[in-house]
Amino acid sequence: MGLFDKIFQTASEETKLTQQEAFAGIALAMAGADGSIAESEWNGIVNYIRRLKIYDNFSGPAFDKLFDKLFKILKKDGPSALVNASAAELSDDLKLTAFACAVDIALADGVIEEEEKDIINQLAEVLGVPEKTAISIIEVMIIKNKA
Repeated sequence: MGLFDKIFQTASEETKLTQQEAFAGIALAMAGADGSIAESEWNGIVNYIRRLKIYDNFSGPAFDKLFDKLFKILKKDGPSALVNASAAELSDDLKLTAFACAVDIALADGVIEEEEKDIINQLAEVLGVPEKTAISIIEVMIIKNKA
């Protein structure tokens, strides 16, 4: 297996994600990109999810089940595979939102690690975010997270 195969590996074929799992998977992959999930990153995930209509019918146990599944993929296959599995199942109308959410989460702890930069670049590619749009989103999120 080559270096790029390891970076862009995908989660197991039997792991198909719902729309809700896919969005949360991108957020979780971003938060776990550097090997740990800071409290500020976790809070960012929770805050985004609470505002999205696709989670309106989710209860506590449903969220537990969703995150259990995603944490298993993250632990077993890594953040890059979780990104690929999530991006494959995410609808077009949620792709920019997921990208913005991921960038916001990466910036939440005030430090952008190299692994987080790699995931942001991967996300822009697999979600089809145009470079100009990606740069604009990143600039806005940097401003948002300065305070």
